[in-house]
Amino acid sequence: MSIYYILVPSKFPIMNICIIIFALVLIFVLSFTFTNCLDLSSKVYGHGLSRDQSDPFEISGRQIVIEAMLQPPFLAEDNPEPRLLVRTYDQNTNETIKDIDYRIIGEFKNETVIDQRFHAGDGIISANIIPSNDTNMQYITGKDNEQIQLSKADLIEVGLSNPVNLKGNIMSDGGLYEFKVILEKFSKGLNLDLDKTVDLFISIGKTYPFVISENKGNNALNNNINESNNTGSLIFKVKSYYDEITDFTYDKENSIISFRMPFTWNLDYVNQILTLHEELVFPKSQTQLSKVSSFTGTLNNMEIPTNFILIDDFSDEIDRIVHIVVPNFKLKEYADKIIKDGGNSTAFFEIKPVKN
Repeated sequence: MSIYYILVPSKFPIMNICIIIFALVLIFVLSFTFTNCLDLSSKVYGHGLSRDQSDPFEISGRQIVIEAMLQPPFLAEDNPEPRLLVRTYDQNTNETIKDIDYRIIGEFKNETVIDQRFHAGDGIISANIIPSNDTNMQYITGKDNEQIQLSKADLIEVGLSNPVNLKGNIMSDGGLYEFKVILEKFSKGLNLDLDKTVDLFISIGKTYPFVISENKGNNALNNNINESNNTGSLIFKVKSYYDEITDFTYDKENSIISFRMPFTWNLDYVNQILTLHEELVFPKSQTQLSKVSSFTGTLNNMEIPTNFILIDDFSDEIDRIVHIVVPNFKLKEYADKIIKDGGNSTAFFEIKPVKN
């Protein structure tokens, strides 16, 4: 067994030391849960924050993979310009397959946010995204705005050095984006008898704030808040790395937090997810939850092990952060039980302090 030493200068701030220790613990726990997720007979391909890729499939003796990425992975006011990237490559060599005709169909909250054909000479679709809530239609233009509101049947020239501009209801909100990536059979870079379709799922993180009004009771909530106008109220936040958070409640008397999120309890779908990760954020100064040494919880009334609920008191001086990290092997257990019970389309979390 190897032993590693961390040398820290004597004047190094104690807060920074605590942050390093917490980060190492978090990395160890996540590494442990990821290891338990792995099927040693095959490589795991899972969707997650900002990126997803298909399982490999064979074409003319090559193992082909399609990957897609949305950037940035988390919505914030200071985000750089969002971007969509799609590429097809040989798994064994990592070589991008050139001269591909694609059709990309993207959905968000049951609405189509993109449906367009592309020809990528270098094999890569690159699109600069202009998020807009004002229209359900897509507007695609090139560098010189020569292509405007094209038909989805039009084949648009694109490449890594030749991005298009895509304006529409994409990356305007956080949550789960579903993409069908179709390799068309007439693509010169591949020998296809039929179109090849893969489904990819990309999560974009978002912070959902909730305010507890002392005048209306512990569970009177409104997530359309301005923090500066809620002095004296207790503000909770959920940083979701998956989908929209609803039905947030805080039972102050029993120190119980609960919230709901859309989720598909289907084994084929769950198999793609490495981890389900949510963060609870609340002020250290305004709640008894800040004095709790550990938490327990349930997901759809099934126990979440305490080592999957991690407390971070060091990353932020004002707020306590509680990470809920459910790995793939545990999600499969939950899915099996939920499917046997008839299934549902939601993930319901309940978190409370461990009683000593």
